[in-house]
Amino acid sequence: MAVYREIPCKYYIALGQCSKGRDSKHNGYCQHCNKYVPRAKIRRLNRKKQRIQALRKDGL
Repeated sequence: MAVYREIPCKYYIALGQCSKGRDSKHNGYCQHCNKYVPRAKIRRLNRKKQRIQALRKDGL
């Protein structure tokens, strides 16, 4: 299953609404805007690595 990795801009409110006055009607517009500032830097977890470490911890 694919993971949706786009981080919205902190100025993005909803579809078609931007507090900077931009037209954000299509998917991915925020990251192409020159006023783009990510909301937060989210640390991506490596779930595969976590599962492998859990299996090793359990002794399997």
